[in-house]
Formats: sequence, structure tokens, C-alpha cells
Amino acid sequence: MLLAAVCGAAPFVACSSPDEPKPRATGSPTASPSAEVCPARYADPDPERPRVTLRFSLDAARRIVTGTETVVFTPDQPVRELVFRLWPNQPSAAPGTRLTVRTARAGSAVRFTVESAGAAEGAPGTLLRLPLGREVPAGEAITATLDFTLALGGAVFERWGTTGRTAWWGTGHPLLAWERGAGWQTQPSTTVLGEYAVSESARYDVTVDAPAADTVLITGVADAPMPAGLGRRRWHAMNLTARDVSVAVGSFAQRTGVVNGTPIVAAVSSDTPTSPDAVLEHTTRAVRDLVKLLGPFPYPNLTVVALPSFGRRGIEYPGGFFLGPTLDPVTITHEAAHEWFYGLVGDNQARDPWLDEAFATYAEAVVGNRLDAYRGSLNQPDRVGAGTGSFAAEPRGYGQVVYGKGAAALLAARANAGAPAFDAAVRCYLNANAWQVATPQDVDRSLATLPAARAVLRDAGALP
Repeated sequence: MLLAAVCGAAPFVACSSPDEPKPRATGSPTASPSAEVCPARYADPDPERPRVTLRFSLDAARRIVTGTETVVFTPDQPVRELVFRLWPNQPSAAPGTRLTVRTARAGSAVRFTVESAGAAEGAPGTLLRLPLGREVPAGEAITATLDFTLALGGAVFERWGTTGRTAWWGTGHPLLAWERGAGWQTQPSTTVLGEYAVSESARYDVTVDAPAADTVLITGVADAPMPAGLGRRRWHAMNLTARDVSVAVGSFAQRTGVVNGTPIVAAVSSDTPTSPDAVLEHTTRAVRDLVKLLGPFPYPNLTVVALPSFGRRGIEYPGGFFLGPTLDPVTITHEAAHEWFYGLVGDNQARDPWLDEAFATYAEAVVGNRLDAYRGSLNQPDRVGAGTGSFAAEPRGYGQVVYGKGAAALLAARANAGAPAFDAAVRCYLNANAWQVATPQDVDRSLATLPAARAVLRDAGALP
């Protein structure tokens, strides 16, 4: 996510909390990287990753989404409950935004509880627990089905909104909150604007019913729409490996292009005053430059949607992102970089927000040849590795430290180690941790042969 300017540089966001959960255990980073630590290509997704089937239906007023979600989840350790996060209920959402679960069931388990966990006043809560009534051993698949309603508030800079003509939602369903090796992640939301989610890569199958006059843009490659009766059409995307999905519905001006074989769709909603040609041009350039720095684009396509209330900022999703009508190339490159940092390699965005926000800001600075853009942020006293919730008393510090100081530390580490060696180590990190939830220890391991780079990041409080 990109927020407000840091030290006169670019816009920024992300998140954590005072009671941060422990990350998964990791091995020692002191040994030299091997072929196992630094594979030659992205690691394959976990064959036991969750399977998520989503069915959304948007009403004619483009304000209410009714949905059903089915999850097949195979835990890697014993569990007695399922935990889902209801992130539209966090404080940063527009007034009136609500995600309400009507029913939840897993086998004979049907009784669930919803806890506030930092929810907005009057909202249902951000944390749903579904007790299973027994201990389910590791390796045994669990199937759960949830019926829910998502009410979209007004048009603000957030993942959920509507103008009445255009509706959009990302993380608009109950999100399974599991981190392999660590367990359920239950940290609360706070008033700091940003993402708080942690989610494993899953196999998604998404269907959206919408008014027949509308176009639906879904994460992934959607089939041609089919009639759904009563003046409605149905859009379907399947077989996508992703951590989350986004949807935009309305009328859009669209342009298409290709970068290194990856189709790119640039879409501008009818109530957003900007050019789809310019969106496509900036996005194409950003992706081309990032592929040279980081490696192959991780998804089968990229869909970029311009929305009216985002200004010069953006919000990332796997295989796409939202942005505003003020087409800042820095913002577009930052959001595109999230396809690698957050999309391909995930993180607990509340506990370790720097793993996606600092790296995305760093990548934007490298490909934009803005190597000194964030240098002044190194003077910030707070740790780069602090969780989002630790900035609740001074939210502005979140962007200055996690984005600005984090990017400055990575740029300084690159300068100390030498660009070729550091760039190779970052690609090592991406290849080794593809489709997983990474931790700072994973970064440390990938930099094992670059002590000068590790020293910079430790001094900045990014590495343990």
C-alpha cells in the first residue's frame, strides 16, 4: 500500500500490534547459502495449500455484497478451532462498511464467536473463531463453509468502497488466518492505516454476479461473462494461486498490453478522471524494470484498476492493484513491486510490515534510479522491524520508519555489499520463500554471505 509522503519522497502504508505473535521457527543464517537456500527459480506452491471457493453477488445499487465461502484447509499442526479475520470491520474502513458472517460450519461445528480485536466502534469485530469440538491432527483436511454479507461504505482510500456507480472490495471475505509453522494469527487491528493480514497462498476459485450492464474485474484470469438471470451476468476466475483476491465492478475504459509474455489490463472506472493509456504506459514500464531487477512476474496476468477516491495512492493485491487518478510513477512502481513483496513472498503484515513495504519502496527506488531518495530517514530512531501497532501513538512514524527508513536501510545495505551481490541475494530470498509467509530470519539467511549488508539492517532494527 502507498500512503503519505515520507521525507518528501513518496506516498505510503501497512501494519502490526502491541501483542505481536511469534513467527515460525527458522534455521541458522550463518552458513553459506546452498542450492537449497538459493534455488535457481521460484519454489513451487505448497501442494497442501488451502482451496478457497468464493461466490459474490452485488446488488443493483452496488452497495451490498452477499457471499458464500468454502475453504478446504489442511493444517500442519493439530488444531481445535478455525480462525478467520473480518478485516472490513477495522477502524480505517469508511463508515457503514461491515462484514457480517451469518452462518459458519465445519462438519458438525456451527457455533462461532466474533471478537472485536480492534474493530471500529459498532462494527461486528475482526476475529471469528469456529470451535471444531475436537482436536484435528496435522495433515487432516477440514472443510468449512461461511455465508456472509459485506456492506460497502463510501468512497475513501481503502480496500472497500462504492460511489454508487463503481464498487470495489479486496479482502472482502473471511480470511483464514493461518501461518504455517506458527499457527493462528490473532493480533488486533489498530487505528494506524494499513494492512494487518497474514494469509497463506491458496488455490482460489471466484465467481461474481453483478448487474448485466457492469464489467467485473477479478484477481486472476476471468472467463467471458455468462447470463445469470434477472438482468445479471456471472463472471468466473479459477485456478489462481494467491493470498487474497480483489474485485471491482462498474463501467471501465480499458487498455491492454504485454510485458515479457504477461498480459496487463489497465482499467479506469467511469467516475475516475484519468487516462487508461497513461495507466498502461506507467504500469508496463514499471513491470518491465522490476522483472529485470527481481525475476519473472509471479502471476499469469496483472490487472490495474484506477478508482476515484485514491488520489495519488494505491493498494496492492496478488495479480493486480488499485490506484487513484493522480498517476504518480513512484506509486505505480511501488504497487507493482508488491507483486513480489507480499504477493509472491508473503509476510505477517501486522508483525513484520517492513518485509513488504520497505522492500517495495526499495525496489521502486532502485528501478527509478532514486538511490538517495530516502537517505534522510535513516535518522529515524524507531526500529524498521517494529510492528504496525507500535506506531499507534504516532501513526505518521509508521510511514517514516517502515517505508522510509526501511528502504534507506536496504539501499545502504546494497551499497555496502555491492549491487550485483545484493541483487542476487534478494533474488535468492524471493526464490527460496516463494508462496510462503516469510520472516526477517529468512532475509537474514539469504544475506548470509554479505555481512556488510546484514550489519546495516541489524543497525536499523530490521534484522534480529
